[in-house]
Order: sequence, then structure tokens, then C-alpha cells
Amino acid sequence: MEWWLASLLLMGAFFLLIILGVPIVHGFFSVNIVFLFVFMGEAGLELMIDSIYGSLTVFVLLPITLFILMGEVMFRSGIAMRMIDTLDKWLGNVPGRLALLAVGSGTLLATLSGASLGATAMLGSTLTPAMQARGYKPKMSIGPLLGSGGLAVMIPPSALGVILAVIASVSVGKLLIAIIIPGLLLGLSYIVYVIGGCILDPSAAPAYHVDPTPIRERLKLTLKYVVPLSTIIFLVIGVVFIGVATPTEAAALGTAGAFALAGIYRGLTWKNTKEALRSTLRISVMVLVILAASQAFTQLLAYTGLTRHLVQWVSTLAIPGIWIIVMMHVVTLILGGPIGGIPLIMMTIPIFIPIVKILGFDPIWFCVVMLINVELAQITPPFGITLYVMKGIAKSTTMGQIVWAAIPIMICHLIVMGLIVVIPALALWLPSLMFK
Repeated sequence: MEWWLASLLLMGAFFLLIILGVPIVHGFFSVNIVFLFVFMGEAGLELMIDSIYGSLTVFVLLPITLFILMGEVMFRSGIAMRMIDTLDKWLGNVPGRLALLAVGSGTLLATLSGASLGATAMLGSTLTPAMQARGYKPKMSIGPLLGSGGLAVMIPPSALGVILAVIASVSVGKLLIAIIIPGLLLGLSYIVYVIGGCILDPSAAPAYHVDPTPIRERLKLTLKYVVPLSTIIFLVIGVVFIGVATPTEAAALGTAGAFALAGIYRGLTWKNTKEALRSTLRISVMVLVILAASQAFTQLLAYTGLTRHLVQWVSTLAIPGIWIIVMMHVVTLILGGPIGGIPLIMMTIPIFIPIVKILGFDPIWFCVVMLINVELAQITPPFGITLYVMKGIAKSTTMGQIVWAAIPIMICHLIVMGLIVVIPALALWLPSLMFK
């Protein structure tokens, strides 16, 4: 069978299953089993079993589970909410304070959890009712929440970042450090949007009086609930940057620190611990099973010759390499909504990374832009899953209003992506400073 026909059947079968509503895990395994048997017979099934075992017995995957557990402990012990309340005290009567609170909280929560949908759901359920009660227009209530939840994958720890690094065969530590500046730029772009929007249209976020909190109390709350979190941030990011720990060791240190803080704040109850462990187990199994299925899918792509022939074809094109990179990201944006972040990365990265390398671009740089693009796809209509999460939270808001609120946030994503493409140092400077 010709390589292009085999590849078309393989990819088409998977897309068909997703469109029919088959769960991603079942779709991956179904396609793998059928096509491995068709192409290789019983030997193909044995290869799949070996690949499942080999893909899961990798030490570098451990941060995924640890990052998820760290976030669960922070949320269920109430530490995250105390942090949000403290930030709220500092904002006072500034215009659009609840929208700015969403951005600030999303940035801080990003340092505690790598799950964008979870962060969006938490912030949305907490802040949306207050925004609606204060007369905020959807563009100022829904928009910042859509973007702030996505910061969870752009500021370490990032479970999706670890998955991307593993599949792309790049340094996990370098990628986690590389996303720091782009993540902060993304948060800054949201702040500029909120402030600019409130100046141009004051009715978008009506001002209201908030009783001032004495500076002494604000400093006390900051020292009590925010400063200690800097210890967690250092344990997760700092130790990797200075070269004294691997990402796996840093994830273990951060998780231990989260448990310690939860105990100090009296939030480490047996009930909270059980719920955190149960949720971590459920999410981790889902992610790792998809990872296992993707390994066999990657081997199928290699067997059909798709990757090899695409690399050969790209090397003969007489167009600038940067336009090929742009086309890859356009494909990512189109597919990312209906497929979702993890499956999209697993399907495209094994094809894209060899092409990126042969074109002479840095894989770390490409992966940073890829992460932003994956999150952009999650809020891009009509299939962006985060749009539907927000619709479930803000029941009185129409889907049309949510879509219009997402457009300025999409523009923020595109601007940051463009800056990183034009100025690669925004992603590569910090990793270059890391201690070996």
C-alpha cells in the first residue's frame, strides 16, 4: 500500500471516531489495534504491548502525576482560595478589579497547577457570579477568565509541557524554563486588554465601592498566604534553573512542600487528602493511558513512512522555512478545537519535530509556540472546549456572547505567538542561562 494512502486511512479513521463521539483513549487504541494487525499481523499486536510497557516505564513521566497532585492539594486544602482573597484585598477600587483579579489569580494558580480546564472552572465558578452581579459585560467577565485559565500550561509547573517535551524528545527542564517569559507576556497582554477596555468603555466593568483594607492587614495576609507559596515556586522552578534537581525531583519537592503548607494551614484533613489522591489517580490514569496509546500510534506513522516522506518533501520545497512553521501552526489551530490538547500533540509532534529540525529551527522554541497555540485552539470557535466549559458555568450567558468575549483573548494569544516567532530569544534566553 502506498505511504500516502496508508497515512490517509490511519488519520481518517481516527478523525472519524472522534467526530462520532468515541472517547479519545478508545479511538486511539481501536485505530492502533486494527491497523497494526492489518499492517503487521500478530507481530503488530506484540509491538503494541511492548510499546505500552516501554512508554509508561519512563522516569521522566513522573512529574505529570506529581504536578497534578500538587495542584489538587493546593485547591482542596483552601490554600488557593486564600491566595485569591489576599490578591483581592490589594486591588481595592481600581477599574475592572474583578477582571484583573481573574488575570492575577490565573497567573498565580498557574504556579500551583498544570490543568487549564480545572483553573478555568475554578476561577469561573468563583468570579463569574460576582462579575454578573456587578454588571460586567461578557467581554470583561468571560474574556479574562477564558484566557487566565489557559495560563496554567504556560507557567511552570505545566503537565502539558512535560507531555510535549517527552513526545518531542527535548529537555523537560529547558522547556519548563522556556515557557516562563511567554507565560508572563500572555498574562501582561490580558492586563493591557482589561485596562484598555475599561478606559475605552467604562460601562464594560462598572466601578463599585470596596471598603479599603488597612495596609498592615494586607501585608500580614501577603506574608501569611502568598510569600510561603514562593517556597513552592522555588522548589518547582528554581531548583531546576540552578541545576541542583531534575524536573522529576523538583516535582517531588514541590508536592512535599504543598503537603507541608496544607498541614501548616490546617487544611490537610483526611477527607481532603483522599479526595486529592482520588482525583490525581483518575486524571493521571487518563493521561498516561493516552500517552501509551500515542506511542503505538507514532510507530504506525513511522511504519507507513509518513514522517520520512514528509521530511524528504519539505527539504525540496523552495519556500522560506518559517512559512512551513506557520503552516504547521495553522494546522494545529484548526485541529486543536475538536481533538483537544494532549491528543493533538501526540498526533502532530512526531510529524512536526523532524521537519523543524531539518529546517534548522530550535525544537524548544517550536514547542513553546506550540503550547500557546494549543491553548488558543481551546478557546477558538466553534469547537474550543474551554468555551463549552465556560457556558456550563455562566448559564445565563449565550454562546454567542462567549464567542465574542473570546476574540480579544485570541488576539492576545496571536500577538504573543508572533512576538516569539519574531524574537526567539523570548523563549530561548532563560534556558541558555540554566546551570548544567
